[in-house]
Amino acid sequence: MIKKIIKYIKHYFTSKKNGHGIHSPFVYNLVENVFSNKNAFYDFEELLKIRIDLEHDNTEIIIDDLGAGSKTFPSNKRKIRDIARRGISSKTQSETLFKLINYLNCNTIIELGTSIGLNTLYLSKSGKDTKVYTIEGSEALYNYSSAFFSKHKAINVFPVLGNFNNKLPELLEKIQTFSLLYIDGNHTYNATISYFNLALKHKTESSIIVFDDIYWSDEMEKAWLEIQNHSEVSISIDCFYFGIVFFRKENKQKEHFRIYL
Repeated sequence: MIKKIIKYIKHYFTSKKNGHGIHSPFVYNLVENVFSNKNAFYDFEELLKIRIDLEHDNTEIIIDDLGAGSKTFPSNKRKIRDIARRGISSKTQSETLFKLINYLNCNTIIELGTSIGLNTLYLSKSGKDTKVYTIEGSEALYNYSSAFFSKHKAINVFPVLGNFNNKLPELLEKIQTFSLLYIDGNHTYNATISYFNLALKHKTESSIIVFDDIYWSDEMEKAWLEIQNHSEVSISIDCFYFGIVFFRKENKQKEHFRIYL
């Protein structure tokens, strides 16, 4: 924990707080319209109310964790309220992903790690033509989130139950290309690199991959460093809580940025 705090302090003092000094027009506009944009979208008020409701949901479930496990919860028996408070993307993170998808008009989204479904709901409301395919390995979470999507009439969300290693290749073969892939599960080096390499076969020049918890462990840091240095990646952005990579061919020179959320 101390090591992560030190890394956060370093990130705070070395990251950009706005677009000033960023010479890439694409990244400058991205910072101004997404990361530094404090405007509240219409859906944010409703989503905040849903978040608060989840933070008071005493439903208890038993989770089958197929990934690297949890550093937050000591057992697989968890209450929805605890997951909502400590085990999912924060309000700032979810709203940032919403703004990113909205600004870049991403319409085909894949999420690895549905959890209770709140972040998925943010993704689904980011654009009128957006389709979200979300994969969850735990049957209990899949059942809970599926009911959650029905309750909130998220008809553009398509939940998938199963192991990422099997279901992601199947899904990519089915849809062929994606606008944004959000990897929020199985935080190991081997799994992260495997999903990245698989996604490369189905990306387009405008595809985006977001890696959650890039400072979760030494393994994740190693994976993130390797990914941002990959020859196919033209731009990488370190937001501390997650890392984002782009494959834009117009960027002839590889660039890496640290952005403060």
